[in-house]
Amino acid sequence: MVTKYTPDFSLPAFDKERLLYLFKEYAYKKGEFPLSSGKISKHYFNSKSLLLLPEGAFLVAKGIMEKIKGIEVDAIGGAALGAAPMAGALAALSYFEPFFQKVKYFVDRKKAKEHGDYKRIEGPDLKEGAKIIVIEDVATTGSSAMGTVEVLQNSGYEILKVIALLDRKAGAAELFAGRGISFDALITIDELGIDLQ
Repeated sequence: MVTKYTPDFSLPAFDKERLLYLFKEYAYKKGEFPLSSGKISKHYFNSKSLLLLPEGAFLVAKGIMEKIKGIEVDAIGGAALGAAPMAGALAALSYFEPFFQKVKYFVDRKKAKEHGDYKRIEGPDLKEGAKIIVIEDVATTGSSAMGTVEVLQNSGYEILKVIALLDRKAGAAELFAGRGISFDALITIDELGIDLQ
């Protein structure tokens, strides 16, 4: 018989100052960057450069877990490439935190597959009426996460809140507040000390 592994140690606490340092070091660039809108930005945020580092993945996952501990949640996930490494880190770290061991994690592909099982939401099947927290890497206007929120709500799931790694303070909080959804972030553009002007 195979027995379940039970960790016998405590994970370190979330270190916000270290996360801010790593974000500026790995995920922020200054220069001239074309945006999907056709505009040019002097600032670029690529969270994957942080989220795919072991320490970065740990800090983000631990920070989210500390923000939501005590909330009865069935599933956590978000849209495509930005949320995928966050969901993966959370899933791995949850194994060591009894409160989170029954939580399921998922990724919204943003478009259903055109083959196989034709799924849009990848991950373990979610129970009917599941209580969900949506995660986002960089929240600007909030439209990306809102797309996931709407798909999940239309499928009968309850959205408890949205949590971003970075809030650029460009309308995301207001967008979710207008829909009666709580919004939070691990760090904000102000805390990074970056002037976007």
